[in-house]
Amino acid sequence: MHEFVHSMKVKILDIEAGKMISILNQKNANEFGLMALDRIKISKKNGIELHTPVDVTDSFVKPGEIGLFEDVARYLKVTNNSIVTVTPAEKPESVKAIRKKINNQKLNQQELLEIVKDINSNHLSEIETAAFLTAVQINGFDLDETVFMTNALIETGNKIDFGQKIILDKHSVGGTNGRATMIVVPIIAAAGYMIPKTSSRSITSACGTADAMEVLAPVSLSLKQLKDITQKTGGVIAWGGAINLAPADDKIIKIEHPLSLDPKGQVIASVMAKKASVGSKFLVIDLPVGPDTKIKNKIDAEEIAFKFLEVGKKVGIKVEVVITDGTKPSGNAFGAALEARLAMEILEGKKFDDLAKKSCELAGALLELVGDCKQGQGYTKAKHLLESGKALKKMHEIIIAQGGKIVSSKKISEPKFKQIVYSQSAGTIKKINVKNCMEIARTAGAPTDKEAGLVLFVEQGNKIKKKSPIFELQANNKRKLELALNLLKGLPIIELEKNVIGKYYFKNN
Repeated sequence: MHEFVHSMKVKILDIEAGKMISILNQKNANEFGLMALDRIKISKKNGIELHTPVDVTDSFVKPGEIGLFEDVARYLKVTNNSIVTVTPAEKPESVKAIRKKINNQKLNQQELLEIVKDINSNHLSEIETAAFLTAVQINGFDLDETVFMTNALIETGNKIDFGQKIILDKHSVGGTNGRATMIVVPIIAAAGYMIPKTSSRSITSACGTADAMEVLAPVSLSLKQLKDITQKTGGVIAWGGAINLAPADDKIIKIEHPLSLDPKGQVIASVMAKKASVGSKFLVIDLPVGPDTKIKNKIDAEEIAFKFLEVGKKVGIKVEVVITDGTKPSGNAFGAALEARLAMEILEGKKFDDLAKKSCELAGALLELVGDCKQGQGYTKAKHLLESGKALKKMHEIIIAQGGKIVSSKKISEPKFKQIVYSQSAGTIKKINVKNCMEIARTAGAPTDKEAGLVLFVEQGNKIKKKSPIFELQANNKRKLELALNLLKGLPIIELEKNVIGKYYFKNN
């Protein structure tokens, strides 16, 4: 690659590309010795710089111009006709470490730190970052690598100092429905503790906690807002991606999403880094286990639990891991508004279902972990805080402090279209397929469409008649509702118990 530096005029392209990429005229690319997807460094006099892959055109930009999408221009703080310096950039050293991971070789602390720094500073392209995550998905992180990755994410992110306050936290690895966080946080805050909960948006499910909480209140909070609200109310439920606690991890999650990647070692590092960044000292981890969840069996769950415990020791967090039943739905709702409504109905005392019980168990485990009550008494105390209305009162405070106005399940908006689906046979429900419920809800528009989703009318073990109502599909887009209904043909929601469990016959010779 030629050593070549050029001052170029910015041409802003009125498009949000969703990625850091720039465009050069073919003549300038030839002068630089660049081909499409090679990288350049764009610099400003004020010291701001950015590494991007480059695309090449004969006509989209003129010689002497550099085309920048809106996201790139915003990062560089440039306008049309601004002058920037453009230099060919070599691949960063961290690419060698990525290649090692692709070849299933162990990475050391410095190598993982360099990868995280380069992701954070946009020195790695999305293709290179995706290659790294795919390698981790296939080859995994061992315990040392998980600790190294956790420390790298902490070192490159922001931190909140709550002083001497005792900080509690809860996290679910996910893979099922039900917003236990929206019940646990107000219970713990009502008990007098601080619980600054940062949550994710959906990656593979019909709804993430941030998606559901956003139905009630804004979740894109600043670092200062998160700290102020927690100090005022004791709790907060915010979107972690807006707070910049571990910015490299947020970029990683963005790349994981379209590929549906969820490497276990990276998940552990991501969770523990963000908990350490808000000063958490006591943490309960919920691991739902089942054939349709992210963690398929108890052996895998125990391996992940061990890593959470060990990483917790390394970063100064006392961790308890709770393995929960992921073979059945956690509540009857799939979708942001539906799951937010169910959480509020539980807080309002209108329902006490499996989700309510699970939430009290998780909150109780936290209360026992911090020493608030003796072993075996946490569930009772958590349930009392829920049934007394103290948790609901605290949730109202949190919603209002976050700038929300919806403090009642009755105020949550309804979709334009609803369609009840009925059973085709009679029998006893053996299984409700959580994964298929989520897939159908996503096809109906969840979680992007807040009101879209699926609400169950039945539970495992129920006896049903032919043409009994099984669930209701909800959507704001009629076409998406139709697509979801068509998907049902290949994705059954319920499985009935069979009277005939085997057949034997003689084959004629």
